[in-house]
Amino acid sequence: MRYFFLISFFVLIPFLGINAQENSQANNRAERMAKYMSEKKAHLKECIPLSDSEAEKFFALYDEMEKKKFSVIAPVYKEVRDIRKSTEEISDERYSATADKLAELAVKVAAIENEYYEKFKQLLSPKQMFMFFNCENSFGKSMLKKNEKK
Repeated sequence: MRYFFLISFFVLIPFLGINAQENSQANNRAERMAKYMSEKKAHLKECIPLSDSEAEKFFALYDEMEKKKFSVIAPVYKEVRDIRKSTEEISDERYSATADKLAELAVKVAAIENEYYEKFKQLLSPKQMFMFFNCENSFGKSMLKKNEKK
């Protein structure tokens, strides 16, 4: 009986390691996302002239928009990752369905952004709206420049 437990333990060790690795990758992804969002918020706060009360309202609304976009984007990209990592043969129907979801993704994200554009318009002045869009577009470029320097 003792040998049974000992053998079972050694058989299960590799599976425990795989689970721990998956959890660490998920934690690492969450940490990277949190760091990205904090840098993006700092960039926006630097670019857009906002008072403290305006910034609080703006970032509450901005976080809400980002969460909504993430809830639409995440399942599709999880499916893409699953296909990419799959060792089994993927059917043409699954490829087609996933490609359709990827194509629809831009439309869904644009609809969310358009919905929140109207809410931002009520909160920000026209100049601040312009600065917001300009900063959103320039953030990617500034991140690339930072990474090039490193």
